Amino acid sequence: MNSDELNRQKERIEQAVDARDEQLRQISLQIHAHPELSFHEHQAQRWLTEPLVEAGFEVELGIAGLETSFRATWEGTPGGPTVALLAEYDALPAIGHACGHNLIGTAAVGAALALKDACPELPGKIIVLGTPAEEEGGGKIIMCNEGVFDGVDAAMMCHPQKRRWCCAARSLAWMRPSPSMESRPMHLPHRRRASARWMR
Repeated sequence: MNSDELNRQKERIEQAVDARDEQLRQISLQIHAHPELSFHEHQAQRWLTEPLVEAGFEVELGIAGLETSFRATWEGTPGGPTVALLAEYDALPAIGHACGHNLIGTAAVGAALALKDACPELPGKIIVLGTPAEEEGGGKIIMCNEGVFDGVDAAMMCHPQKRRWCCAARSLAWMRPSPSMESRPMHLPHRRRASARWMR
């Protein structure tokens, strides 16, 4: 895919997100207004999965022995990677959604819906994993131990932050890239000839 096609595809996805703006805002606000503690996120599970069911995702509730977990799967065209988008939606005791899990869950669902809307022939499989009990209980660890992540090529999530970061240096999954470059020494006369050749 060349850069022009990539930019067009990004634009289609952005338009698909914008088209669902009101729906996604409502989901996030509902979850925020009705905070539920770890392992008790019944309303949030319903609000996050309903639009996925309506969009044609295959939705399974209560996976890995966790009543308020879910897995929503959609496959574009066969042969591509399997990407999991992780949705958190539990709240903190006494203070509610101070960590923004209402936004995390909604963002995962919104990303999956937008990808399906904008790229129906996307090569690969998109899975939204509802991971309960992030604050107290380690839902992701339980799901991992139960094999939920088997066969997943990449798992992604976003987290609200006051800065624009794409990853945090303290993440266990974060890696520092080590780029390498091959070059050859070039003296001034060679550089002039090379520059003249490139400018033709």
